[in-house]
Amino acid sequence: MKNSRFEGGVFPVHPSGGELLGLRVYPSVSELPEVPDLALISLAAGRVPSAVAECGQVGIGGAVVLAVGFRESGADGGALESELVATARAYGMRIIGPNTSGILNPHIGLNLVGVESVTPGSLAILSQSGNIGLDLMTAMAASGLGLSLYVGVGNESDIAFHEYLEYLEADRNTRGVLTYVEGFQDARSFLEVAGRVNRTKPVIVLKGGRSQKGIEAALSHTGAVAGSYDAFKALAAQRGVVVVERSDEFLGIGKTLTHQPPIAPGHGIGVIADGGGHATLAVDLLAERGIELASFGQDSQGRMAELLGPAAATGNPVDLAGGADRRLETFASVMETVVAEPDVGGILLTGLFGGYALRFDSSLEASEAVVAGRLAEQSRKAGIPLVVHTVYAARTNPALDALRAAGVPVLASLDTAIGCIEAVVARGRFLEREFAAPVPPKAIDTPEAPQVLTARKEGRRVLTEWEIRPILERHGIPLVDAEFCRTAEEAADVAARSPEPVVLKLLSSSILHRTEAGGIELGVQGAREASDGFDRIRLAADRFAASANIESCFQGVLVSPLLGRPTAELLVACRHDPHYGPILVVGAGGELVETTRDRAIRGLPLQSGDFRDMVDALRIAPLLRGYRGRDGADMASVERLCLGLGDALAAHPSIYEIELNPVFVYPSNSLAVDALALLSDF
Repeated sequence: MKNSRFEGGVFPVHPSGGELLGLRVYPSVSELPEVPDLALISLAAGRVPSAVAECGQVGIGGAVVLAVGFRESGADGGALESELVATARAYGMRIIGPNTSGILNPHIGLNLVGVESVTPGSLAILSQSGNIGLDLMTAMAASGLGLSLYVGVGNESDIAFHEYLEYLEADRNTRGVLTYVEGFQDARSFLEVAGRVNRTKPVIVLKGGRSQKGIEAALSHTGAVAGSYDAFKALAAQRGVVVVERSDEFLGIGKTLTHQPPIAPGHGIGVIADGGGHATLAVDLLAERGIELASFGQDSQGRMAELLGPAAATGNPVDLAGGADRRLETFASVMETVVAEPDVGGILLTGLFGGYALRFDSSLEASEAVVAGRLAEQSRKAGIPLVVHTVYAARTNPALDALRAAGVPVLASLDTAIGCIEAVVARGRFLEREFAAPVPPKAIDTPEAPQVLTARKEGRRVLTEWEIRPILERHGIPLVDAEFCRTAEEAADVAARSPEPVVLKLLSSSILHRTEAGGIELGVQGAREASDGFDRIRLAADRFAASANIESCFQGVLVSPLLGRPTAELLVACRHDPHYGPILVVGAGGELVETTRDRAIRGLPLQSGDFRDMVDALRIAPLLRGYRGRDGADMASVERLCLGLGDALAAHPSIYEIELNPVFVYPSNSLAVDALALLSDF
């Protein structure tokens, strides 16, 4: 605190009293000459609640609790943490931590972390790991990037992630937020607040606990429930939050989004390279991430040909091919031409820039620095982002320092540079959206459905297709026609009345996957085939139940018309995620569910453009749009089906999940062919 030039009072407290670094040490909090705003409590876990009580008694408003040994350490620690929070709330105090590395605000010299050489800046860090926070702050100091605020969030015993975001939303010093998180105490609130904050200040998240082993580590580290990573990533993206999966991309993407403008939709990337290898790899990486290259006009290519000579490539990417070796100003001249192209939304400069004085001639140092300044200024004036990849990024020299000082990310990894480009592309798409309030689900105020009451009474969680059908029909979800047959004779009668072949489907509250159990008979024609098919399904269900050591619970079969081949089969499901609330899942259905895991997830209610984004994210999207002369699918009807399913879930809170699989999608309509529902735990 002394080295950080904190201007407020600092009061060491210890029973022994005395003096510390020229400061008087007070034997107790009650003997302080004034009431501090904040207490830093550096005591073993068992002594913390009483220390908080002492602080509360004199009117201290908040405390930073460093100690471990709370919820992350087991049941006893959890009880101690509850005592800590209850004590703080009794006195109206707020707690940062416990299990925290502290907080640091270099703008006022508030350094309760002990990290040196961190300069004031505009990028904030919220971290559930002290080591990750230290790593980031060390890298920031090395790159000349300034910090607005660091908070070691720790266990979130009191102040939660979303509350820190609310503070940073209003903080004039903060322009962007880096967040390392393993688990949330209130994930839904974090996502809601992050979505709002992200409209004015980019929020970037690195999530620990993505794998099952990672989830276990997160539980032991912070005591937090990590939750489903797939759901978190999808719901964060829905709100424009950038989720990174590599720690070496974290700071670079954070700096890019904080200091560079977004790329407006419909614009491509201009690539400028001083070597063919980097140019080729850059184009490959951009293509792999679905990022378009900009088109250059003939006039621009002609000007660049005059500048660079016949050996250079003047399309996109531009390869200087040695054209700047003697005249570094050529970089700026090419940049000037490229940024003037109307199709260009961002620039990637890749190769050796910043190293010409080192590699060729030290006398180039001054001119390289001047050119660096011109590049940054051209980018700023054009209002488009510039990302620089160079093999000399680890060096400190006037040229690279000039770029960094102008807020241009300078990166040693081409992959990371492409990740930064992808981030500004994604942010541009997000900011172009209309942020109209989403339409809430049409929750119908009705008593509990009788099907649900029956299942509860029988002690089961599964609602069969026959039970869930009335609920789905009430919410406008189109379903294939079906008749419930309890006997072979009833099935035979239905089939005899049908002029077309039918399908027999097992109905059982204990067997969820009919195909695996041999519970489907296709193309059944006439009474005899239907009767025999009924018997085969019943026997198959009994055998499957015995092998799986479950009760068969055979109830009969559903008889439906045999449908024509659809354009595509989809899975559509809604569920109440325990961490993130109601979510919608759309993906490849039928037999492809388990083999491809091709799916998209969004939170409910859907916002403008969400359903389109879900469809675009699927690998089967080309099939849905129309492929090789085939008609596309009626995705408008699927969107209506999804909204109806969300309404059904909202109207019945005791239903945990509803799954439609498959949904047959045709060029002019869609139809749910199979359905089931799961009730929430008792």
